[in-house]
Amino acid sequence: MQVKQVINHRQIAWLTSGVIMTGAVVSLPQQLAVVAKNDAWLSQLLPVMYTVLVAYVFERLIRAYPGKNIFEILIETRGRVAGSLFNGILLLFFLLILLRDIKGVGHFLHLSLLSETPLEIILLVFVVVLQYFGRSSMEVAARVNEMYFPMFFILSFSMYFILSNEYDLRRLEPIMDSKFVALLLSNWMSGGLYGDIFVFGAFLHAISQSRLFFSAVKHGATMAGFGIMLILIIQLGVMGYLITSRLNYPVYVLVEQIHLTDFLDRVEVMLFSIWFPAFAIKVVITYLTLLIGIGTLTRREDYTYCNGPFGWFVLILSITTFQHINDVNNFIGFVLPVLVPLIQWPMLLLLFLSARQKAGKRAGSDQGSHPLLKKYRRYTRLWWICFAICTISLLIGSFIEPFYGGWGRVFGAVYFFGFLAAFIFSYLELQSLNHIMERAKSIARRA
Repeated sequence: MQVKQVINHRQIAWLTSGVIMTGAVVSLPQQLAVVAKNDAWLSQLLPVMYTVLVAYVFERLIRAYPGKNIFEILIETRGRVAGSLFNGILLLFFLLILLRDIKGVGHFLHLSLLSETPLEIILLVFVVVLQYFGRSSMEVAARVNEMYFPMFFILSFSMYFILSNEYDLRRLEPIMDSKFVALLLSNWMSGGLYGDIFVFGAFLHAISQSRLFFSAVKHGATMAGFGIMLILIIQLGVMGYLITSRLNYPVYVLVEQIHLTDFLDRVEVMLFSIWFPAFAIKVVITYLTLLIGIGTLTRREDYTYCNGPFGWFVLILSITTFQHINDVNNFIGFVLPVLVPLIQWPMLLLLFLSARQKAGKRAGSDQGSHPLLKKYRRYTRLWWICFAICTISLLIGSFIEPFYGGWGRVFGAVYFFGFLAAFIFSYLELQSLNHIMERAKSIARRA
């Protein structure tokens, strides 16, 4: 439909992690601390598994319907009327996500960094940025994301060492003391933000290798899950769950605790100057998704034709919706976890059945029987084993800890290092698969 776009496996992985992580680290800790208290950091297991499920269905769609995005696939499989209805529901869902992010960052900047600037001006500037990127393609956003998200992730990872003088592991204890229902609910609440991964459905036409896409999304989701978990551990270890649950922006207050030297003040401004561009790219991806969806419904190949008027429409909606920061937090914590199953689960089932029916004989592997696949499959199995270990440790630990308190620390450590190992193996899986692809291309060129 649109101008040809190509994004590589590394860009897909970083975009996946950026779409999930950049918004979650600011808005999610408060709700998770209210529900799971000290165990809020154990809330990323099921959301990562859901993201992998979405990636698997999208992989099947890429194979069955090459060169088409999810909006076109819905029209082809369900007919013009029913397909347009499904697309309309998806567009409304993406519009809510876009408004949530725009108004959320508007409130954040207004309350923390730009208190003297009117909220409307902040929203106006942000929408103008979206309109600028709306004239381009996902390739541009992916390249910009390559510059900022790695720095953001490294800074998030280094927060533990920067705040080591403020950190106290005893604030995390007792580990796994929450009831299993609270742990399950915290995972359910986190799954609402992970539902943002559905925006990748609008860019399936830009993916040439389905299996590489699946591995890249899996690595990106595991990276985001581990990153959010690590930030939650730092947050709870520095401030405790009680203070975290009472702050609208606990991560911002956490960053304010950084004291590198006596003369280096306002470190949070420098750190959030790296976070903001990475978050802006997440919003740009959602904005481009809406433009592509509108272009599909109106049967226009050039989706940029509606960029200008749609941007001003979004600005008006962002000013009139989510009047208070609590509205944004309640939407993230209580509305999104309901909307994602109601909207995405039935569509995933329908799309999977359609892809399975059409793919038929073509549903085989992209890579054939290359001998290096053994290495790739070994890393894949290790990833699943690590997540199985995390699941088992969470189940056993939550039931044993009330009777034998010391075992909560043991199973918590198993969970943490199991997640870390899954992150490492997902990276090795992606790299080995990409190596297979490059070798196959090289052989094909020589032939």
